[in-house]
Amino acid sequence: MASITERTAAPLPLPFEVEDVPEDEIKRYLDLGFEEYTQLVRTKPIPSYFRPAYARLASAFYHFEFRPDDIVVLTYPKSGTSWTSELVWALKNPGALHLAEEVPSSDRVFFIDMDMLRPTRAAEDNPVYRRFVAACPEGRVEDGVQLQLAAAHKGPRIIKTHLRFDLLRQDLLDTCKVVYTIRNPKDTCVSYFHHSSNNKWHAFKGEFAHFAEAFMGNGILYGSYWEHVRQAWQRKGHRNLHVMFYENMKADIHGELRNLANFLQLDRDDDQLKTVADHASFDSMRSRHERVNVNHGIRNFFRKGQVGDWKNAATGDLNERMDAWIRENSHGIDIPFRYD
Repeated sequence: MASITERTAAPLPLPFEVEDVPEDEIKRYLDLGFEEYTQLVRTKPIPSYFRPAYARLASAFYHFEFRPDDIVVLTYPKSGTSWTSELVWALKNPGALHLAEEVPSSDRVFFIDMDMLRPTRAAEDNPVYRRFVAACPEGRVEDGVQLQLAAAHKGPRIIKTHLRFDLLRQDLLDTCKVVYTIRNPKDTCVSYFHHSSNNKWHAFKGEFAHFAEAFMGNGILYGSYWEHVRQAWQRKGHRNLHVMFYENMKADIHGELRNLANFLQLDRDDDQLKTVADHASFDSMRSRHERVNVNHGIRNFFRKGQVGDWKNAATGDLNERMDAWIRENSHGIDIPFRYD
């Protein structure tokens, strides 16, 4: 059986290159507190930073075959990815919400990025590996476990990723529906900082000001916030793209769910929407996560989920520098950001 890279690779080369990040730049990240940034790769000409496994899997990600009945949840990290994907899953499965009490979201939604963020171990005591062997008996771990599990799945799929549009198939929006969630850059930065600081595998050990410096310099995993959001915003008129704002979801989840259900062409009444909203509330998701995802490895994965938490971190001079950074980078992007 051919590997996933061989099965999905197109005859044409990738429209971008992947290179190692130079040692002097690695040293700068290590000095800032990114202790696990000992080796990174990045794309060019538009830089996006990744774990080394991405170099091996870039073609598999780019050529991954999406299907017409897929729903892709695409976001910059810490912009409401887990919330959005759970809302999509619940809207699609209103009569099966009880399954979430036993089945972790990682088994209900394919988060393909895990193949480079934390590659699956080939070990008999690893439940993900056991599922992979059962579903893909001739597959190879090094070709991406999540990619192959998703490819082997029969029926509709919910797939989530943080990869930018230009790092995925260019016919993505002509093939299936994509839900893109945007969170204001200040809260995204703060949430990303706490996520990284609480990650036992890739912990950040510096101060928030150091993390914000790398974030504004586009040097953290996945690269530029602005490039990611800009590529989505440029496509916002496409019939298969639905853009949601994290802050609007917090302010009016019922209205946002109604719009999302309409986009997904799902007939859901008000009672069903309320049930979905309750199912995917912050407290409900945090409680389920603590019970079901027992080996996640990130403390306080669901930390606050608030709008305006940046005020507790980005104060004084740092806040002024972030404001200047936002003004400089938001030219030509008429996104109505809300910060509280």
